Amino acid sequence: MNITVNDCLQLPIMSAATVVAGSGGLNKNVLGISVLETSKTILNSDSYKGFGGELVVTGFISCYDDIESMLRCVELFAKGGDSGLIIFYVGIYLKEIPKEVCELADKLDFPIIMMPKNTDAIPYSYVIYEVMQLIFQKKLEANAWRKNSHEIDAEFVQSILDEDRMSLHRLSFYIDDYPEDIRYMRYVYIEESFLKKGELLDKIRRFYKDNNIKAYIGIYKNSIVILISKKSSLISDEIDKLYEYIDDIYERPIISHLDKLNSLEDIISAYKLCAFTMKEIKFIFKTKKYFNRHELLFTEQCINLIKDGESDIQYYLSIVNKVEKSDKNLYETLESYLIDYNTNIIKTSENMFLHKNTVQYRLNKIKEAIGSDIFEFPAINQLTIAIAIKRIRNNR
Repeated sequence: MNITVNDCLQLPIMSAATVVAGSGGLNKNVLGISVLETSKTILNSDSYKGFGGELVVTGFISCYDDIESMLRCVELFAKGGDSGLIIFYVGIYLKEIPKEVCELADKLDFPIIMMPKNTDAIPYSYVIYEVMQLIFQKKLEANAWRKNSHEIDAEFVQSILDEDRMSLHRLSFYIDDYPEDIRYMRYVYIEESFLKKGELLDKIRRFYKDNNIKAYIGIYKNSIVILISKKSSLISDEIDKLYEYIDDIYERPIISHLDKLNSLEDIISAYKLCAFTMKEIKFIFKTKKYFNRHELLFTEQCINLIKDGESDIQYYLSIVNKVEKSDKNLYETLESYLIDYNTNIIKTSENMFLHKNTVQYRLNKIKEAIGSDIFEFPAINQLTIAIAIKRIRNNR
């Protein structure tokens, strides 16, 4: 369902146009159309990065007497993956298309199309309108074709995470969303030993389809990445329900969720944060089913401290080691209280199957041993990090 330069030449508005160079590139795909008003923007940039697949409309009015600038534009457009050049108003501003420009275009198989000479009767907008109408029509046909196509969704995910802007531009034929429309990411980590990736992927797709949530889902490296548009309505307890839905095929799945994404850069950063922390985060937060941004950032901080030699946290590591050596029960209570149950004595007692007075007694014993001020800000934060680091090290 691709549109080529040759397809555009069949449009009524192009009936009097002439291909003057680069005819070897008439099969190039056309994904859009843009206007070059001034060459200075292109020529003054260190490196031109177009979207790729665009027909560029120009009259070379800003450089009609500068062959070197025209040659540079053709070279940059061709290298940037654009489809061709449509030159207007030849004979009025630009007297002739220079032979050197045509020779370069032939060498690069970069089509140059000349609109009728010595007239300004056909403005840019007429050509832009008909080309965009053709693109829009093809997109409608493509959308009808892709209703049940998971491959396009998976390619969209991969193109975003690879930061492949040319592929994203091409996929805009088939997909109604742009990276800027993505607001939510769900990341399911896949252990290397897990052999049912395809079955898990199908089940996740079914979950979102059954709940009428438009999600782009694909396997990327050692994960299944789910991207959800701002146009979708989420269901309550979505992550809880997803966890339960796939738990029968993938016991204790490791899921993270990040919201409030606003750009391609946000998505990339979110993915990198998940990928960096997924192996260790389950060792820190042993009781949690899934993880949010704050827990991911905390884990990232702990991993980086380990990499840097832990010198910044050495004092607090010595304290928790002292508690552990003196009484294992005290240490288990301390780590559960600080990390697993968010300094909540009731939850700590319920989940450790202890009376709340026992938990309080143990915490008082710890305070006697290492000082009560250790449970006050900011020391309590450092103590929590030290315990988290111990959990990571003990499971590596």
